[in-house]
Amino acid sequence: MNTKNYAIALPAAAGLAAVLLLTACGGGTGTSTSSHPSAGTTTSPAAAQAASTVAVTDREDSNWAGYVVASSATAKTSFSAVSGSWTQPKVDCAAGSPAHSAFWVGLGGYSGAHLEQTGTSADCSASGQAVYSAWYELVPAAQVPVNMTVQPGDRLSARVAVSGDTVAVSISDLTRHTTVSKQLKMSSPTVSSAEWIAEAPSRCVSSSSQDCHILSLADFGSVTFTGASVSAGGRTSSVTSGLGAVSALTLEANPGFGRLYATAAQADASPGALSSDGSSFTVTWQRPEIQMPAPPVIGSGPVYN
Repeated sequence: MNTKNYAIALPAAAGLAAVLLLTACGGGTGTSTSSHPSAGTTTSPAAAQAASTVAVTDREDSNWAGYVVASSATAKTSFSAVSGSWTQPKVDCAAGSPAHSAFWVGLGGYSGAHLEQTGTSADCSASGQAVYSAWYELVPAAQVPVNMTVQPGDRLSARVAVSGDTVAVSISDLTRHTTVSKQLKMSSPTVSSAEWIAEAPSRCVSSSSQDCHILSLADFGSVTFTGASVSAGGRTSSVTSGLGAVSALTLEANPGFGRLYATAAQADASPGALSSDGSSFTVTWQRPEIQMPAPPVIGSGPVYN
C-alpha cells in the first residue's frame, strides 16, 4: 500500500512497494518508498512437492508472505495480468493490541518503481475490534477504499491487468455477489513481476524507507490462495507456468532487516507448498518466538502494504 498505504515487501531487487492506506488505522501525509532486499536464497524444498519443472526459490522478506513470479536476467518478461481467489480470514483481536494484515494480488512492486494491486484487509483496532475492508491501489498514488462489505468467510476473487498506461482492477465478493471494477490511467506501470501476497502493512512518514515501521501482523490464522494465474505474451497459466522466475516469500520481521523496523514483537508468516498444478497455496500466521525491544513508534502517518 502507498501513502497513502504502500505494500512494502522487501525482495532481492529494490523498488517501491504497493502502498495501501488502511482506513481503520487513520490517515497521514507521509509517503514511502519500499525496497525488497532479500535475506537469503535457497532452493525450496516445497518446489519438489509441486508437479512442475519450474524451480522455486525460497526468500525471506520483511513483510510479504506468498509467491512471486518475476522477470529475470535470462528470461525478460512483461506480465499483463494476475488473478487469484481467497477466503477472507477472521482475525483474532485483543484490546490494547492493534494489528494489521492485507491479502492481495498485484503486478510490479517486487521489482521496479510501481505496484498495481487490489485486495482486502483484516485489522484489529486498539480497542480490540476487528475491521474488514477491500481496496485497490496504484503505487505511488494513494490507496482507494472499495465500497464493498467484506466479512470473515466471504469468498473473494481479484484481478489486475495492465495494457499500456491503462490498469484494470477488479475485486469480487463471490459470497455477497458484489463486484467493483475500475479502468484507470497510470504513468509507467511496472509489469516485471506478479504477486499473490499476505502482508504485514507498514506506516511511513516520509519518502525514505528508513522512516517506515512494520506494524504488528494480525493473527489471521491462515489464508489459502486458489486459482492463481498470471498472463504474459498472450499466454495465461499458473504460478509455475514457466513465464518467470518463481520465489516463495517467508515473512521474517527481524530487527533491521530490509531497512524497515518492527514496532513490537512481530509475528511472521510462511507459505506452504504449491499445489500440483501450481495454482494454490496456503499462508500461515506464526506466533512471535522472541520478544524484541521496540523502537520509537510512529503515532501518525499513512499505513503501507
